[in-house]
Amino acid sequence: MTRPLAHILGVAQVPMRTRLPDYTYADLLSHVAFKAIADAGVEARDVDGLILAMSPTTPLGLDEPQYWGIEGLPGAQNFLGRVHVLAASGLTAFRLASGYVASGRKKRVLIVAADLADEVPSLTGALGQLHDPFTDKQVVRNAIVSAATQMAVYMARHELDEAVMAGVIVKNRGNGVLNEYAQLRQAITIDDVLESPVLAWPIKRMDSSPRSSGAAAILIGDENIQPARRPVAATGFGSYAGGRFVGSRMVPENSAYFDASDLAEAARRAYAMAGVTDPAQQIGLAEVYASFGILELLSIEALRLNKGGNAAELIRDGHFHRDSALAVNPSGGASCGSPISSTGLIRVIESVLQLRGEAGARQVRVTTPYAAVSAIAGAFQTHEVGVLQAS
Repeated sequence: MTRPLAHILGVAQVPMRTRLPDYTYADLLSHVAFKAIADAGVEARDVDGLILAMSPTTPLGLDEPQYWGIEGLPGAQNFLGRVHVLAASGLTAFRLASGYVASGRKKRVLIVAADLADEVPSLTGALGQLHDPFTDKQVVRNAIVSAATQMAVYMARHELDEAVMAGVIVKNRGNGVLNEYAQLRQAITIDDVLESPVLAWPIKRMDSSPRSSGAAAILIGDENIQPARRPVAATGFGSYAGGRFVGSRMVPENSAYFDASDLAEAARRAYAMAGVTDPAQQIGLAEVYASFGILELLSIEALRLNKGGNAAELIRDGHFHRDSALAVNPSGGASCGSPISSTGLIRVIESVLQLRGEAGARQVRVTTPYAAVSAIAGAFQTHEVGVLQAS
């Protein structure tokens, strides 16, 4: 194994739902935090660091959760900070926690995240409060419109129709049927996707992840403490942030917004750290953030898992499915549930369970010891990639 940065000791998540009325935000954090340390077989006193992933706070109607939401959590006496970079928050927090462990500054660090998406009447409206009140009002700019622009360019570039593009959603929704934590657990067809209402052409309702509440936690440490389990460790990370304004990433000299070259750079850095030289051969599993199907297609290509082909046609031809040599999002991914702050941690958790052989009904055959995870924040602006390795 490449020298591990941190060992994954315990993981926990809750079933994703539109609403979780039985929990407050603090309840969710506590539930997954203690579930993760129980999974690791340690006590709260054995945790000497805590990182909170939380972004955005506007759906909660309350701000600064690091001041009121973490009391009593394992490691809270050594709070290391809050991470808030939208949907990349969970994976960014995992990277930072691994840095604390790898540097020897902390022995065991807990990362927690929780989301309640039903605290405001309009989640879209709440998220809209994050944007610049002046320049961003000149055009309608939200996640749906941003993804629609990317998808339209991808279709034109590869001369693809909407039916081929829908294949990634059909794949993921089929995978979600077997995932006990998924919010959407019903298989769908290409026609179902094509006939769903158009949100911003070519994005349709079924191209988009649902509004989700959920929570996740991971405990990492400087050594493996469960010899009966297959050890899994973080061995590489890459992070890359592009320009804030979408237009600056659309020009011919920098088409990162359309070809995911920013994400590719994050992947290059993660692979270099982990010793991965041929991702399409060495990576046996990938859990990538994709709140829209187009993001999964771009991520597969940016992570160099596609061997030069376009990901949409490869999925149509049977690649990246559950029974493929390299499964992508066998959990169903964000297509089946995407709590914003927690989704990056969920990608790690699902990969850990697969590498351990503990994924239950959703377990796939993983042919190599490596898994890749990714997360994206903002308008395809901030990118995180991690490499996990089993031994």
